[in-house]
Amino acid sequence: MTGLGLVALTLLSLATYFIASRLYFHPLSHVPGPPLAALTGYYVTYYDLVKDGHILKHLEQLHEKYGRVVRIGPNKLHFSSLEAYDSIYRDPRFPKEAWFYAAFTVPQSLFGCTDIKAAKERAAIVRPLFSRKKVFQLENVVQQVVNRFVSSLSKRSGAGDIINLYRGFSSVTMEVITTYCFAKAYHIVEYPNFEHPAMVGFQDSNFTVFIMQHFPFMRIVLFNMPPFIRNRFAPAAAGRVLFFQTLEDQITEILANPSSLENGEHETVYHHMLNPRNGVKFEKEALKQHGISLVAAGTETVANTCTMAAFHVLDNKEIGRKLRAELVDAWPELEVPLPLEKLEKLPYLTAVIQEALRLSHGVVSPLPRIVTEDALIGGVLVPKGTVVAMSQTFVHLNRDIFPNPKKFDPDRWLVKGAGDMSNYLVAFSKGQRSCIGVNLAWAELYLILGNLFRKAEGLKLFDTV
Repeated sequence: MTGLGLVALTLLSLATYFIASRLYFHPLSHVPGPPLAALTGYYVTYYDLVKDGHILKHLEQLHEKYGRVVRIGPNKLHFSSLEAYDSIYRDPRFPKEAWFYAAFTVPQSLFGCTDIKAAKERAAIVRPLFSRKKVFQLENVVQQVVNRFVSSLSKRSGAGDIINLYRGFSSVTMEVITTYCFAKAYHIVEYPNFEHPAMVGFQDSNFTVFIMQHFPFMRIVLFNMPPFIRNRFAPAAAGRVLFFQTLEDQITEILANPSSLENGEHETVYHHMLNPRNGVKFEKEALKQHGISLVAAGTETVANTCTMAAFHVLDNKEIGRKLRAELVDAWPELEVPLPLEKLEKLPYLTAVIQEALRLSHGVVSPLPRIVTEDALIGGVLVPKGTVVAMSQTFVHLNRDIFPNPKKFDPDRWLVKGAGDMSNYLVAFSKGQRSCIGVNLAWAELYLILGNLFRKAEGLKLFDTV
């Protein structure tokens, strides 16, 4: 045999061994799924990048074909049952998968932290700022931003302007989170066309996360690229980077003069993170990463939910009529704001919010966890070291819990026994690593949607798909 033939035979043998080991001898070989997915993680990459993020639609097809659990990677399983969701996300033993969360480039933040003990400590430090009690104490901070947003929106609508409501809602939610967490207003809601560079930078850079997730080396390339090149090939990143710098400048000032916190308009996240009694010392980079992750997490979910609600309220005359009638009855005089405590007691507004949360889902990407010891998940014995995940869409679109699941129907939340459905509303996830800002998020939803549909008149849909 020639040298070239020997090389070819060796490569063929290695390829055969590789394929056989993953298809037939791997600990997950008993779990059904596409053979190509068992061979390479780039199976998901194809749907995330080439198919424009259509992995969720494909996951639905896979579960229809293979059942409640599908192997979607050499060492990764995706589930679709309600029992599996609870097992994966309520179990405090399952840490976040570092490879996935590294793509967000905030490993020192609460969101990006994959160490269970460290994440628990960090959550305990900032949780008081997001408690229900604190949200009510700082309600006026949120209300003032909402007032500015509704005023800005009404002026543009009254002038006959075409408004991108998603941009608008993203503007108000970003303004709320920056004002609430940092006591710093960026005047995002007043920016022309609701296109403040920082907000647009966050929105339009989402695809970059997919790239960095599947091709980790791109993190080094993007973050070390000269600004003039980055701005040319990734223009959306410019506004985002500028916001990061502004945030870093604020942190630098605070670290240089900690007593300046005492002169702030209200309590901020830095009051908690820089409190020496916490026993944890946060360096400048950690503070910056916490700030970035709070803004990112605090903007998208609420904005998506508001957009979903607004579309259906404006699109469905009966839903719009019921909501406005309830708001007018509870809030006859507009001169005085209707407090959050009273907005929360409005059943139809609450039902609209719940239904919008259900159909906007929250974070739709399956958030991976690592099984640290053999565990029974969704009726399947999953070996230690396996990556497991389940998209929230499989809970929110479950026909057994939500009949006719793709229909926007607030009335489903108003029938007798509907309270049980709330257990399956997982837009803010469940368990120890669920969204720490859930109380603030709910407050925003009530205040934004309540004020918008009580005060703004003449809004109508234009050129929707």
